[in-house]
Amino acid sequence: MNTTASRPTEDAVMRSHRRAPLPPATVVADRLIVARATDDRYGARHFSALLDRILQGGHR
Repeated sequence: MNTTASRPTEDAVMRSHRRAPLPPATVVADRLIVARATDDRYGARHFSALLDRILQGGHR
């Protein structure tokens, strides 16, 4: 017996994925301050981009 399993395409998976709600801007700003104070370049970049998204209305 030869059966194949149907798998969703990558496009279908991406369209059905729900984004998690964005955290409050105050929380992200606090974490950005800590990341910058501790020279955490990755964290600073991450929280800066996240804060930009929040302040622009959460789109993208």
